Amino acid sequence: MDAAGAIGVLAPFVGGTYYGRLVAGVQAAARAAGRRTIAIQTLDAAADLTVNGGNPAFEAPVAWDHIGGFIAFADAVDRDYLLALERAGKPVVLVGHSVAGLDRPSVLADNSAGMRAAVTHLIREHGCRRLAFTGYLAASDIRERFETYAEVLREHGLQPDVFLPAVNNVESGITWTARDFLRDGRPDALVAATDRNAIGAQRVLAESGLSCPGDYQLTGFDNVDQASFVRPELASIAQPLDAMSRLAVDLLLRGGAGIHRLPTRFVPRTSCGCTAFATRLPDLAVADPRERLLRRLAGVVPVGSDADALLAATLAADAFDAAASGDPTGVVTAADELYALLAAAPTQETLRVICRAVQEYAPADGPAARAVQDVVLFLGRSYHRVQLGDQLHLRSLISVNYTLGMALLHRRDADPRDASWLSMTPATAGSIALRAPSGELVRTEGWRRFPGATIPAGPTTVEAFPPAELVAAAEPGETVFVVRAKVGDSDRGWLALVDTVEHRVEDGRELVNQCASLLTVALDLRDQEAQLLRAAHSDRLTGLPNRSSFTASLEAAVGRPAALLFLDLDGFKLVNDTLGHHAGDRLLVCVAERLGQCLRAGDVAARFGGDEFLVLLDEVGPGPVLDDLVTRIRSAICTPYRLGDRTAQVGVSIGWADCATGTSAEQLLQDADTAMYRAKAFRPAA
Repeated sequence: MDAAGAIGVLAPFVGGTYYGRLVAGVQAAARAAGRRTIAIQTLDAAADLTVNGGNPAFEAPVAWDHIGGFIAFADAVDRDYLLALERAGKPVVLVGHSVAGLDRPSVLADNSAGMRAAVTHLIREHGCRRLAFTGYLAASDIRERFETYAEVLREHGLQPDVFLPAVNNVESGITWTARDFLRDGRPDALVAATDRNAIGAQRVLAESGLSCPGDYQLTGFDNVDQASFVRPELASIAQPLDAMSRLAVDLLLRGGAGIHRLPTRFVPRTSCGCTAFATRLPDLAVADPRERLLRRLAGVVPVGSDADALLAATLAADAFDAAASGDPTGVVTAADELYALLAAAPTQETLRVICRAVQEYAPADGPAARAVQDVVLFLGRSYHRVQLGDQLHLRSLISVNYTLGMALLHRRDADPRDASWLSMTPATAGSIALRAPSGELVRTEGWRRFPGATIPAGPTTVEAFPPAELVAAAEPGETVFVVRAKVGDSDRGWLALVDTVEHRVEDGRELVNQCASLLTVALDLRDQEAQLLRAAHSDRLTGLPNRSSFTASLEAAVGRPAALLFLDLDGFKLVNDTLGHHAGDRLLVCVAERLGQCLRAGDVAARFGGDEFLVLLDEVGPGPVLDDLVTRIRSAICTPYRLGDRTAQVGVSIGWADCATGTSAEQLLQDADTAMYRAKAFRPAA
């Protein structure tokens, strides 16, 4: 990768509990290397995660002018896009997947190790002999998990039980029923390819009266946040997401190669039958208490983290030993170091393991019991402060979404084309590129919260978007996010904003995605309103203003220098009777077009109804100018018309009224109508 240029991230979503953590890891590693991060979402705004194997619809070379190299997450882009990057000279590192036939460095979680540990645990610790499997095998990582599941069973002299296919990797992917699960008798356990598949499966089986872990045991994969909060707590396999991101950045910057697998870790919980997991830790065949404490604490530290389990274990053991002798001075330092471990992976599971580990080292009935109690209380309160912060953060996101919805969709006091509505969000800068009817992209003027270079409006290309001024606005710790403003068939262009990574919401529900969705819907609503308004004031056939719309213009002209013309076509009925109504309609459209060609700026023409038209001539009174305009209009209308393979000709009777002497629009219409009939009466017979 070149010495300049940002690191680009290609992801189905640019936030959420899974992809958000990966993006956050890339951002942290890029920042340490002095690089900015541009995260590009390859799914449309408001999309559901339904693609697997790469989104073939994503072909846009977004931000290629600013990016020196890319990190592509699983399910982001397909093989063709990766080949296009190669032709453009952009190095790529793959995360979470590899592509057959493409020699690209790849960083993968070791699916086999984690799945092997889970299946082995079910067999050896809980005596399971019939293990079913559910998952979406079209995804390469899911196939790898399934193959390992089957391999471990065969190693233990067992055969794979019923396979229950999922249609995607989330809860909605579980379309099978409890009857499918029980078709060959009840399995002892169900191995799910993902946590969200597992949660969906547990719901389906619960609706049929099957309880977990009483009737069957259950494991998932990914160790998402919900795993420790659902009931029963879901046994899962934790992936080293931070370490995967950090390694990917390192490979991109130094030009590494090959496939790199990082270890996964099985996390037993109630759903796999470990009903006592919350009160005690798994047995360790380690006699030395200090070594056992170190092993326990090392198990909670994410791969690649800067947290030091050895230091924390040493300080904690020293502090508790000293406290047992009456010296509590080291407890505060030990508590701070243990909190550093918790902060590296702030989950309920981490808190449980740390607290149980220190209680195991210094039992509640021992001389250091008070010191242990103080540390456990400190860690518990610290964790709950983090949880409270998360709750307040999520509450603020709800408030922001409500405020945006009211401003853009309900009150509509914010112009969606003006990026300043992003000031209602936590973002610090934003830019919008809208697709013109010609297909070209045009930036509106950008917005930024803090002083800095203006983010200019003007034409752009997808390669140059977001503008360099927006990229430069990203401060350390911030990421530039780019999302297509497309919902369904409505493709409005692109939204880019600068913000921190959001990983505390579901994938695809992060704020930048919501903003792109609201932008698209708000623009659609305004276009629909404009179309309805035009329809309400226009004649459907000719596109001219209709009678009600024209009347408003006429009322404004009463008492001013202007002339009202009332036109009635002569011979139109004959065209309808001989050539048909379709030809008659076409002739009316042609008449409207010719009228438009005769008018000056400020003049207005309208269809009054049937074959009658109105014209309001601005700044015109009785005299030669009016006579010339009437003659021009009559000549244009009376010129023959080509209607398909036939020719037709009509005449026109024109009456007029002087607006300057009129008293009302109704009176002027009546006067012009009367004058038109006088003109028709004196028109020579054809």
